[in-house]
Amino acid sequence: MRHPAKRASGSALIVVLWVMGLLSVLIASFAFDAHVEARIIGYYRRRTKAEYLSRSGLEVARMLMAKSRKVSEDDEDAEDLWLEDAKRLKKGKISGLKRELSEGIIKLDIIPEPARRNINSLGGTPDLIVENLERILEVGGIPEDLWPELIESFLDWTDKDGVPRFDGAETEDYYETLEPPYQAKNGPLDTVGELLLIKGWNRTILDGGELKMDGIEGIMISGIGDLLTTYGSGKVNVNAASPRVLKTLPGVDDLVAGAIIEEREGFIADDGKKEETPFKNAQDLINRLPDMNAALKDYVETDSSVYRITSVGEVSDVSREVWCIAEFDAGKSELRIKRWREED
Repeated sequence: MRHPAKRASGSALIVVLWVMGLLSVLIASFAFDAHVEARIIGYYRRRTKAEYLSRSGLEVARMLMAKSRKVSEDDEDAEDLWLEDAKRLKKGKISGLKRELSEGIIKLDIIPEPARRNINSLGGTPDLIVENLERILEVGGIPEDLWPELIESFLDWTDKDGVPRFDGAETEDYYETLEPPYQAKNGPLDTVGELLLIKGWNRTILDGGELKMDGIEGIMISGIGDLLTTYGSGKVNVNAASPRVLKTLPGVDDLVAGAIIEEREGFIADDGKKEETPFKNAQDLINRLPDMNAALKDYVETDSSVYRITSVGEVSDVSREVWCIAEFDAGKSELRIKRWREED
């Protein structure tokens, strides 16, 4: 027979081993939880820093707008880190600006909003609106078969009366029959996205992609959302507009749009430095490109006060983006936010 003392010591050893095992599991669990919490806290710390960096980008944009109003091409200051950026903005726009700041990076785009066509200011008469809309739809690759419904529905949505056009739609004959029902605006659009409420318009027409129509195989289109805005006087900033936007102007095709961009981007000087030559005003455009339709000067401008600002703050693997439409008040050197959006 085993001695009672040995049996007791063996039982105690088993109990100790069980306790040590349980303690090991608890310690491992606590360590894992602490590790997870540390990673979560670290992520939110980086996210907060990225958010503040993205917001600080707006202050950088305001500073560059104010500086661009005062700077001249001949100014030189090796210690002014923002001088060349202010010159760039004065000439038209800033795209792809990237600067290290504190523990992260700011990426900034400052583009005049009138680099797009104002959908609410396409002309003073229905005929002019139709002409401009047709050019916009053509640049977007929208099939001509869809133009009558899109254009007349747009006209019905924005005019003040309740009488539908042949291919259009008004509240009583169309919008009240939908589920849920709603009323025609009978006024200017607040945003470009409001086009999606209008009969015939859809997301593909705005954003591009495969456009599917009844009885017709889907076709790929570029869309028109990047051509439009609801801000500005209606004139296009010829120093900032893309080739696609330029081609929505009367008499401007691929060749003319290319000539405008080549002329404003300048040339390479003998010392290898690029000399940009933005247009000073609408008449300067006509003077430098005399073969162009002189009426084009009524459609363009060279200075803007409303900007589309995209500011991205990055800290390690975390980024935050602030996007806004803002009007710059040169007298007070302040930005007045008109639209605002934040996203990861």
